Amino acid sequence: MLKAHSEDQVSSDGDSDICDDLDRRPPPQDPCYRCEKRVYPVERIDVGVLFHRRCFRCRVCGLQLSLRTFHFDQENDPDVYCKNHVPRFVGTIDGDALGVRTALNAPKVTKNNEFRGSVYNPAWQFNTSALDFPNHRDKNSRTSLGTYQDFEKSGVFVAQSVLEEKQKLEEDELYATLKTEKKTKLERIEKELEIEKERSVREMIDGFEQLKKYKDKETLETEKRKLEAHYRKKKEERVRKLMERLSADAKESVSKLIEKHSKEMLVLIAKRLSVGEKMEIVNEKDEPTTKPERSLEDMSQPPPACPPEVKRSQLFKSPEEFEAIDNHVFNIAKTEYNTFTDLVKDLIVNCETDLEKARAIFRWITWKDLNLLDIDESVNPESPMGLLRGIKYGTESYHDLFKRLCSYAGLYCEVIQGYSKGAGYRPGMRIEGNKFRNCWTAVNITGSWCFINCNWGARHVKGQQFKSRCHNIGEDVQKFYYKCDEFYFVTDPEDHIYQHYPDDPKWQLLECPITLTEFITLPVVKSPFFNYGLRFSVHYDCIQYTQNGIVVLQLKIPNLLGFGYTFEAKDKSLNSSRLEGRVMLRIVGHNAIFTVAPPKSGRYFFTIYAKDDWNSESLQSACAFRIKCVENRDAIKSPFPKVPFFGPTPMMSRCGVMAETHIDPLVYYSHDDIACTFKLENRNVKLSYTYKYYGPWDNEIPDFQRYVFIKQRDDNSVTFQIRCPLQGKYVLSILGENSPCAEDGSITYDCLFRYLIECRQPGKDKRPLPRACHRWLHGTLLEPVCGDIPLDKQVTFRVRAPLANDVALLLGDIWFHFKDIHDSIWEGSVTTGKQPCKAKLYAKLDKDRSRFSPLIEFQVK
Repeated sequence: MLKAHSEDQVSSDGDSDICDDLDRRPPPQDPCYRCEKRVYPVERIDVGVLFHRRCFRCRVCGLQLSLRTFHFDQENDPDVYCKNHVPRFVGTIDGDALGVRTALNAPKVTKNNEFRGSVYNPAWQFNTSALDFPNHRDKNSRTSLGTYQDFEKSGVFVAQSVLEEKQKLEEDELYATLKTEKKTKLERIEKELEIEKERSVREMIDGFEQLKKYKDKETLETEKRKLEAHYRKKKEERVRKLMERLSADAKESVSKLIEKHSKEMLVLIAKRLSVGEKMEIVNEKDEPTTKPERSLEDMSQPPPACPPEVKRSQLFKSPEEFEAIDNHVFNIAKTEYNTFTDLVKDLIVNCETDLEKARAIFRWITWKDLNLLDIDESVNPESPMGLLRGIKYGTESYHDLFKRLCSYAGLYCEVIQGYSKGAGYRPGMRIEGNKFRNCWTAVNITGSWCFINCNWGARHVKGQQFKSRCHNIGEDVQKFYYKCDEFYFVTDPEDHIYQHYPDDPKWQLLECPITLTEFITLPVVKSPFFNYGLRFSVHYDCIQYTQNGIVVLQLKIPNLLGFGYTFEAKDKSLNSSRLEGRVMLRIVGHNAIFTVAPPKSGRYFFTIYAKDDWNSESLQSACAFRIKCVENRDAIKSPFPKVPFFGPTPMMSRCGVMAETHIDPLVYYSHDDIACTFKLENRNVKLSYTYKYYGPWDNEIPDFQRYVFIKQRDDNSVTFQIRCPLQGKYVLSILGENSPCAEDGSITYDCLFRYLIECRQPGKDKRPLPRACHRWLHGTLLEPVCGDIPLDKQVTFRVRAPLANDVALLLGDIWFHFKDIHDSIWEGSVTTGKQPCKAKLYAKLDKDRSRFSPLIEFQVK
């Protein structure tokens, strides 16, 4: 028996097991409504049914809920939801509907904390947002601090140029100070080490002379070289630590300076716009009250951090909406600028909203490959390269640059510090200290804070094969380039929390913030997961325990996607061949279901990859889990057939074929034959199949293809009869071809649908079935129903063939013609010979031609 691994063991890489205490497996009493595990009083949430606190999430989006924010739907599908996904009754309302008139006439509330429930405000007051229409905010509304035309009219750009010159002097002074400090400290280290080295050399020589141990000069020189090498390494180590400390201090100093400069720029914009509005009011004939004056204090201070009032889908449906802005930014990126004022002025010239401004800046940073900049320390700050020197020096991050540009555009931006599940992080790893520290940005767009990450948005590297003339023929060169990852432009908080955990909980922008422990227990989810529209069917923790030897993970998919996966054992001594066939993927409607069956007790890492182009060989990491198997040998399952997936392929819809029965590709067989029916939208599609046995028993059956029979086919459907002669696993692949035959008459078939048939009890009838030919249409085989015909026996054949003008059987070299009895039923009695041979049933389908087409094939044996 295999012993279960101890849960108290800590892994060598420190990733164990902060989640262990959260994943105990107690007896099933007081079960959680969501995970069906026991709920202890300390973690209980009771809303009529019991939930763990970590399971008390929206069923649709997985958002953590509280007793104040949850909605319970008992009518449709009983479960808890957030306010955005609770099922609603569809009806019509108008201005006279109950409560709506009150909501419309209520005074408008401008601050978020005035209508978000709290001790001081029970959130029962009505306001205009009470109607909660899907698009209650107009995304084309004016920007918070004005458009390009407002800036131009109020003289903002001119004032920005003056302020930027002043700020450049401060920045130059800071960089000069940092450079001097660096030089001074390096010289100090070098001087200290030189003195220490000389003292050590003198002590060594004095010691040698006193002991008279070494008389030859060669030995002394060798020892001196060793000593010099020792101090050289010591110097390198001290210089490395010094540079790390100086780099951290420089980043902090530059970040503080950018924060100061950004506030100054926003205050400047607010002042200029306030002056411009006052002048405009004075010049107008209307009363001043028709154009209210904005508060300078309100305009220069960012709004408080709180959950956004709108979702990304309400701001824009697709990045294609920004095509005009993106094309403009691409042209701007080809030009080098000497000032941020001129750069931002050209970037926002066509922008009318905060969203468009943020988009222009985001695309400029993600499009321009800033890592290719070659900047010398003596570069002129007034030059185009001097504008981005902080990026190249490493003292300024993408986030600092984004914040700086946002301030020039009149956008509030905050750089947020925290932890990220980035490169090197694996499910369940501990997060502590400086490991996995990161930062990102949030921008205030039309009154709501939105996450935008230029660094991760520009880091997505793609590879493309191309031929190079300077290399040998046939040699492939890998070209790398940056591609914008759209997920990081306005990321919804409930999606953002899978990757980033801020030090300040308010910057989670969630109605109910989660703890660091809860953040660790979330699965590792990458941007392709959201870009492809994937969602978890239920909430999953990052660590999944096997039950009855398997773990089942289900993803909701918007359309048919290509998937891949990796399954690794934490125990590197485990032979990789034992991990093959341990994952089964099946596509069932809009669900991708992964079944993982570890080969033994232990810990494993499971990563899911996805792609939207089936012809592409490039897969992108979507999500990852840790699998723990703590069960004994009796629960271990046998491996699955080594095939990529089970279910439909894109070729299925192209051929006009759709599964009518057995939509789930996992089919269980017990004693009786299975009939799988498909609808046909294209009557001319050519169909075939392959049928393979994957054990576990040895057998002498030469051809399992004979255990599948196209029982019926007409213009609208086709039915396959499937038989399992042995216990075990079978794979049935339905093949199709919708294009004309090749010149040589050959047909190339593509897989349309793949079944996994789990035979628990072999068929009562273990005889093979007949084989249907391509012309077998609108017919029914009445007898014999077995594919093997005994030798030297009188056998009666009956078949219903409505399209046939004549039916005959070719037995060896002899033809036997049948009689049309009634209702298109053809019958004939044939005596089989004493020699094994094939018996083919033919039909004459065209009365004007003498050609017979094959329908069904039997074996005489």
